[in-house]
Amino acid sequence: MLKLFKSNRCQSCYNERAMRQCPRKKKNICWQCCNETRCDTHCPDSCPYSPKRDASNPFPAFKADSRAEAENVIKLHIDLWIGRENPMLQNITPEKMAVESPQEMLSWLSGFQYPQYFPMDYLLQKLNLPFSPTSSKEDPETIAGKWMNSLIQLKWDNLRQYTINESSLYDLAERYTEIIKSIPQFSKISTYSMLYSGLGEDGISAIVYMELNHKQDWTLVLSNIKGDWKIRQNIAGNPEAYFKQNKLYSNIAEAIGKADDATAWDLIESNLKIYPDCADLYYYRALYWQMVKQLDQATVDFFNSIALDNDWQEPYLHLSSHYLAKGDYEQAKVWLLELQKMLPDDPNVLNNLAAAYAGNGEFKYAKQLWQEILKKNPAFELARKNLEHLSD
Repeated sequence: MLKLFKSNRCQSCYNERAMRQCPRKKKNICWQCCNETRCDTHCPDSCPYSPKRDASNPFPAFKADSRAEAENVIKLHIDLWIGRENPMLQNITPEKMAVESPQEMLSWLSGFQYPQYFPMDYLLQKLNLPFSPTSSKEDPETIAGKWMNSLIQLKWDNLRQYTINESSLYDLAERYTEIIKSIPQFSKISTYSMLYSGLGEDGISAIVYMELNHKQDWTLVLSNIKGDWKIRQNIAGNPEAYFKQNKLYSNIAEAIGKADDATAWDLIESNLKIYPDCADLYYYRALYWQMVKQLDQATVDFFNSIALDNDWQEPYLHLSSHYLAKGDYEQAKVWLLELQKMLPDDPNVLNNLAAAYAGNGEFKYAKQLWQEILKKNPAFELARKNLEHLSD
């Protein structure tokens, strides 16, 4: 996907990450230096990043690995383009045309199609032409930028709004912030550079790959399930680490299935350094704690898992079952009521919630729930027996 050089500093600016080889400079350079070079459209066609011209369009197409790169290069090209004689304008410069015939220039520009990332506001501003600022829907890089800027400013309480987590339970929001604050790299960020962004084949997942403080690989995983891009996960590494997770989870599950607690622990703890806010790893660590009979520790990690992914049902089931078994019916109700929002017709969830009500002395609500379960699921014997037991 990306070519990363062993000596990874740009050989032109010596600051940013070298991402490609430049045939003009004969150096390994960053995308910023590449843009500053190729914006003049004089790169050889043999270079995959050379601009591609279309006779029917006034602007060339620039290959880019991120939206930030795409916007940057076209702005640099616009800075040159407005002062160049243009054969599509009878060899008048766009700058001069905009002064002499502003309406004609606007009409001419509106006759073309532009890519989604094209900075039209910037072009019209450079030409001193009237425009109404356009509002664009936030994309993965926009959200990633807001996330990183909040981290740089240590605005911890701002972060959760950019993530998939929307539960109104205060404890979950508080725990999420605690986990994020404990990630060592986050308290030391001063700069970041976008290196790559891309959409998944499903159209609702994306990754944004960046470099922190000119040295640390970092990848953000985002989802767009409800119409807006939200951060799902941080990865302390490049995008390759994202694709290794399923194998990792399989190995952990296998170790737990074999009661190999040493292997399970090593896999979980070593990989939490790479996947520091991974709900799955906290969930597996909770299962590990159960395996070694440390139930209080398991409770904490089921809670951590929920805090990191408010919509994942499995840890809710485990956490509520733990509190039911412990006889803490009030806490069991908290998590079962949340689970009921996700699974409103699940008879097992409703049965457990009724049991929590009954255990808490709220027999009226327990009876109503068991009756509701049997009305929809007459063959659900567990609810029938519980209702009969309540009536005795």
